[in-house]
Amino acid sequence: MYDFLELRSDELIGVLADVSGKGVHAAILSALFQGALDMECRTGASLSAVLEELNQLMYKRSPSNGFVTVFWFSLDANGKGEFAGAGHNPAYLFRAASGEIEQLMSQGMVLGAFPSSKYESSPLQLNPGDVLVVYSDGITEAANNEDEMFGEERLMELLRSHASVGVKGLQNKILEQVDRFTEGMHQTDDMTLVLIGA
Repeated sequence: MYDFLELRSDELIGVLADVSGKGVHAAILSALFQGALDMECRTGASLSAVLEELNQLMYKRSPSNGFVTVFWFSLDANGKGEFAGAGHNPAYLFRAASGEIEQLMSQGMVLGAFPSSKYESSPLQLNPGDVLVVYSDGITEAANNEDEMFGEERLMELLRSHASVGVKGLQNKILEQVDRFTEGMHQTDDMTLVLIGA
């Protein structure tokens, strides 16, 4: 699931979360997480404190093999904010000024695995032309008929070569290339993208 919350402080919070498992149980866990996320964000607590509260909730409410990976960021009107992650694959930040890509790594454990996990946030700054790409592993793990995965390198190359067309064009290009790579093979995992352009 993904969600955006606009707070009274003119701060935008974006989150992409991937719930383990499939079917009814995963849907219920996802709904529980989304509702708790909305409530906790409005308390004014820091990203790291909110993640710790959500971890406690997921630990109590999830089965022993259930967990949630999360990548979460906040931004103000000037593109300044922070990010935090819990067991999620790295997000990518394309820097328009240099053409370089920064990997924003998730430092914390998945939510719901251990009751005392701690989480830390890191500063985030989007400058004009920069593009932030957050994605579920269904993108990079999409496989073709030879069991080869799309992979992070292909995704980063698309970001390097198409970031300048804007987030809508970049999104379409990524999905088009994943579809071409998999050659119509049925995929068992969701493919979710959150793209933010400055």
